[in-house]
Amino acid sequence: MKINTKYIAFLGLLLAFSVSAGYFERFIPPMIPAVPGIKLGLPNITVIILMYLKDYKTAFALNILRVILSGLLFAGIWGMVYGLSGAILSFIIMAVLKKSKIFGTAGISAAGGVCHNLGQICVAAILVNNIKMFYYFPVLIIFGVASGIIIGYLAGLLINRLNKIDLGRL
Repeated sequence: MKINTKYIAFLGLLLAFSVSAGYFERFIPPMIPAVPGIKLGLPNITVIILMYLKDYKTAFALNILRVILSGLLFAGIWGMVYGLSGAILSFIIMAVLKKSKIFGTAGISAAGGVCHNLGQICVAAILVNNIKMFYYFPVLIIFGVASGIIIGYLAGLLINRLNKIDLGRL
């Protein structure tokens, strides 16, 4: 089996971008100070790019690896648990919507943003044993859709640019 070093380097760059973007997001002040935990979701650009330019398996693996690395480096074990719950649920929904071919990158990303928040709030409700955590969910839906559209739009622009490069050789 031939090892494709260009492909490994490409995935390494995407992983590095993804982890770095997640770290950078920590320094962006909340849009609404009374609503903690809302992020733009910049690392999800790499997931969407890989879903469109490569395959689901690679996108999923990079997504999980990103959450684990970010958890180990920045967020700790509980941050990793919350991150994995959101990442897995959002990935499943985004993959199903992409296969349906009904939505573009912005719609898929918006659904992913909402489902990421849903996964995290489900884990939070279980861990603190309090269903009232879901009172926060309508606010998370609004911001998940808004940030998902932005991230999906940016990912779409990058996909168009990367399509001009022959990534098939990677």
